[in-house]
Amino acid sequence: MNQDIRRILFMRTDRIGDVLMNLPAIRLLRQTFPKAWIMLMADESVAPLLNGHSDIDEIMPVSSKQIKKSLRYRLNLTKKIKQIQCDLGLVSNPDKNLHAMLYFAKVPVRVGYHRKWSFFLTDKVSPDKACQNITHEIDKNIKLVKRVSDKNWDGSLTLPVDMGAAREVEERLGKEFLSSERLIVIHPGTSDPKKRWPEIYFAQLCDEIQSDQSLKVLLIGGLEEAESSKRVMDKMKTKVSNWTGVLNLKELSALFHHPKVKLALSVDSGPAHIAWIAGTPTVILYAKNTTGSDPRRWGPRDKKSEVIFKPMSEITVEEVYEAARKVLQLR
Repeated sequence: MNQDIRRILFMRTDRIGDVLMNLPAIRLLRQTFPKAWIMLMADESVAPLLNGHSDIDEIMPVSSKQIKKSLRYRLNLTKKIKQIQCDLGLVSNPDKNLHAMLYFAKVPVRVGYHRKWSFFLTDKVSPDKACQNITHEIDKNIKLVKRVSDKNWDGSLTLPVDMGAAREVEERLGKEFLSSERLIVIHPGTSDPKKRWPEIYFAQLCDEIQSDQSLKVLLIGGLEEAESSKRVMDKMKTKVSNWTGVLNLKELSALFHHPKVKLALSVDSGPAHIAWIAGTPTVILYAKNTTGSDPRRWGPRDKKSEVIFKPMSEITVEEVYEAARKVLQLR
């Protein structure tokens, strides 16, 4: 099959963390088809993060919302896919519309999960039942690619660094922090109420961390999380730098690649996954008994990070601080 596969479309159109968990699968595609042209279809909000990735030749930014609600949009995408003349298409997030687009674009080999109009696929992978078999998302996505590969993932997992973004982050850091100061990046916000840790706890944690004068806290988050970060700051006794709503995804990746950043601390979120994949040790709080928040499926796969998996109301400031200290002592 390898000689026949020259152009590949890999489709993953949902959130940041879900897309990043597919980088090992895309890496395995590159190992299997080293001379093939590989395109990633990703939501337009996520696509900039992966521009310049060594395993991806091109990214097709799309609107996942428009895919769901607009037939005209889907028809135009199908036409575009047909013009690309792919030999192989893979759908990582089961979606009837994506399955149909591959079929009507006449992609000869169409791989996906045995769900949601899978009759449009040529090769179907049976999904694991989450309640019976907790499989990490990275392993699940690799299993999809194994349908067309007899190789094993080589363990490589990287994020590109945009040079312009890196210069911008370097300049900002130089203006706000001393060269001797070590940064702890904290992301307190989340769009899911069930994944939230109390803001007063984040405030107390920041104060505790900054009792060590060599450590400085930097708050981050999206523009929609600005009020949450402000409330955390209002509850604090010490002062922190607040970059909430300031950084785009490229700059966030550059920040987590910077050697000054020694630790990222967050609830289960996209920035947390950017951090550990970029090489920054993380402490991530996972909400037990909450759908879509389980470190066994979505946790960091490096050996430098720590996770806490409990109902959020039961997670104490003391145990999060101790987890942070444990990670920092390893650096």
